[in-house]
Amino acid sequence: MDYNAEMLKLYFREKNFSKEKIRELLETNPFDVNYAIWEKQVINNNKTFAIKLKRENMINQKVPIQEIAIHKNNIISKYLTNDVIISECSLSDNLNDIKLKNRLILLNGCYYNEYDFLKKLQKKSIPFITGICSKNYSYYNYVLYMYKNILKYLKNCELLTCENGEQHILILKTK
Repeated sequence: MDYNAEMLKLYFREKNFSKEKIRELLETNPFDVNYAIWEKQVINNNKTFAIKLKRENMINQKVPIQEIAIHKNNIISKYLTNDVIISECSLSDNLNDIKLKNRLILLNGCYYNEYDFLKKLQKKSIPFITGICSKNYSYYNYVLYMYKNILKYLKNCELLTCENGEQHILILKTK
C-alpha cells in the first residue's frame, strides 16, 4: 500500500473534509503545510498511545502482537519492545480479510467493518486493543460515539478515556 495515499485518506477522515474540500485539495496540493503539521502530530500521537499502553500495563512486554495498521510506517508497535507482526489494511478495506495469527490484536484508528471484526475476535477468544490518540476533539468524539455503540454488543470489554495535554486518548480493549 502507498504510504501517502493511505495517510491522505486518514487525514481527510480525521479532518472530516467535505467531498468538495477533498476535490479542491487533490486538484491543488494536498501535501501542504497543514498536512505536514498533521502528519508530524500523528507520529507524536502514536508515541503517546504506545507510552499510555506501557505505563498502564495494558500490554505485557512478553505478549506477541499483531498490529493492524494502514501502513507499516504508521504503527504504534515501533515504540513497544514486543514481538510484532504488522498486517496492513486500508481504512476502506474489510478487516475480516486479515489473516489472524492468534496474537494480541492492536488496532490504531477506526476501520470499516470494525464492529464485525471485533465480534469475530471475541468469538475466537483473541484479545484486542483498539483506540486512537488525537488532538482533534471532533474526531475523538466521533470515535467515542462509535466505540460506545460497539461496547453495547461486546462482552468482557472496557472503554478507557484520558488526556495527555491536548491529546485525547480513547482505548477499547478486552478485560
